[in-house]
Amino acid sequence: MTIFQDLHDVLHGKVRGHPVGISLFVDDIPERYRARRVDPCAIVRLAMDDGEIVYIDREHHDCTVGVFTGGMHEGTADIRTGAYLSKNIPAYTDEAAARTKSGKFVLPPGTVRAIGAAPLNRIPDGVRVDWIVCVCIPHWVHFIGGARTVIDGTPPHGAAGTSFCSELFATPWHEDNVVITPADIGGRMMNRIKPEEMFVIVPMKYTHTLVSLLADQPDARAMLEATRPPDSPYWEKRKRAAEKQQRRKPETGSDDDDRSLVITMPWQEEAKALIRQAPAGMLDMAIGYVEDFARENGYEVVTAEVIAEQMRSVGMDPAMLSGGTNAS
Repeated sequence: MTIFQDLHDVLHGKVRGHPVGISLFVDDIPERYRARRVDPCAIVRLAMDDGEIVYIDREHHDCTVGVFTGGMHEGTADIRTGAYLSKNIPAYTDEAAARTKSGKFVLPPGTVRAIGAAPLNRIPDGVRVDWIVCVCIPHWVHFIGGARTVIDGTPPHGAAGTSFCSELFATPWHEDNVVITPADIGGRMMNRIKPEEMFVIVPMKYTHTLVSLLADQPDARAMLEATRPPDSPYWEKRKRAAEKQQRRKPETGSDDDDRSLVITMPWQEEAKALIRQAPAGMLDMAIGYVEDFARENGYEVVTAEVIAEQMRSVGMDPAMLSGGTNAS
């Protein structure tokens, strides 16, 4: 199994559609890649949602700014100076417009001949992938975006206010870092991004950490307890829960399952089954958050809908517990 397939498998279900491999072609364009006359940033959607293996270059595109940004076209005078921005967007100064069309916002002219995109599980043999791109909700952006942070402590590069073609084609090259971005209006439109979705871009040199980040379960209780001061209400809550668990008789045929749920208030069976879908190392923490939410909102019994409501209140998708994904 290739590293691309490993990455695809661990990301599948956590991101929308396919994670995408972006390749900078300096010389020949691999045979399996097909030219598409689209906005350059839209190659992400074609690979992500449609499974296509595509490229754009100087002759094949539908946005001169995008191929200028990707170093494949000299652009027009207004594009090179950014004047098309300052002339049409009142807030833009001439200086700001010029800066966003130069330096770290574009690939140097002639750097590449073409830029390709392909689903990670369909990367043709022998093709180098420079970085991967995923579209997902912030919950997974947090984990995927930490690919480099867990190696050397460097946080991801946050991008906003610039064009998505810059963030997709130039920023990873210049910054040599993970990029997290909501993207600009054009980039979101061309890739049909939902309001709750974001892009995360990870250079291949940092992707080896993703398998562990997304597949290995941390000891969430130990991490939580390492943060609690001696006088924290947490310790009394844990003590009460443990005492109640010892007094409670296990239900027939569900001894092991019920022992795993340290609960302090009534739960419906459907809610118990749902919360057990949480990663084992995070189960106690999840139960605590749900019960605190239930008490604060006047619920006397924890139901599946209470769990869903609590998850939505912190920006999480309840489908993550029920086996669904945010893919569409």
